[in-house]
Amino acid sequence: MHVPEVQAHAPETVSRQEPLLSVRHVVKTFGPVRAVDDVSLDIFPQEVVGLIGDNGAGKSTFLSLLTGYYRPDSGQFMYKGRPVTITSPRESRHNLRIEMIYQNLRLAPDLKVSDNLFLGEEPRTFGLFLDKKQMQQSSADALRKLQLKITPKDVVGKLSGGEQQAVAIGRALLFDRDIILMDEPTAAISVSKVQDVLNTIRSLKEHGKTVILVSHRLEDILEVSDRIVVFFHGRIRDVLKNERLQISDLIHLMFDSGQQDV
Repeated sequence: MHVPEVQAHAPETVSRQEPLLSVRHVVKTFGPVRAVDDVSLDIFPQEVVGLIGDNGAGKSTFLSLLTGYYRPDSGQFMYKGRPVTITSPRESRHNLRIEMIYQNLRLAPDLKVSDNLFLGEEPRTFGLFLDKKQMQQSSADALRKLQLKITPKDVVGKLSGGEQQAVAIGRALLFDRDIILMDEPTAAISVSKVQDVLNTIRSLKEHGKTVILVSHRLEDILEVSDRIVVFFHGRIRDVLKNERLQISDLIHLMFDSGQQDV
């Protein structure tokens, strides 16, 4: 089987821009298990990076380190060229402009779209009263950018799974995050709505955002990713440009224990 040529972790052929986020030699252990083992990776502006690997390969732990949910045992993060520490999800969102879209979405189904978009970060007038007008206008702008048919007044629980996923993604646009992390965004929605989510990812990129996508649906990874990162036993095995790749290539790299890690 043809195995695509491995790219360096910060390939100049991918982008001549400076990295938006750099990860250097990051390690995270849980007891005797190295869930993330000496991982280094550059993430560039306005790209979609697909993360693949078997269950337990380290993908979700890696995302949790980027969000500040976990703290690394060692290693370094650099944001726009300056060293940073990620100590909490709040710091990750506000200082590093990172937004995580979880598989369970963490939306309030009984509330309207606008209330969910601003949940926990509602604007107030005089520091007391919710600024409903601003919430409605800003929500409508975010939904329009994503070319969604839903409105700020729609109740989230009455939306389809794909539409709810789009609401969660809309929050990243609303608060102008630079990097959107997505963990299995198409896993819990109908097949007919998968394309809607992939189109939303493309729209995020068109609006200058970077997306890091974890998915077991390799066809989705191939459809929207600029680069694909293969995790294997906590390490990055390969970083590939998404050119002429096939699902069989990715499966081979994910599971073949005879491959050499990068």
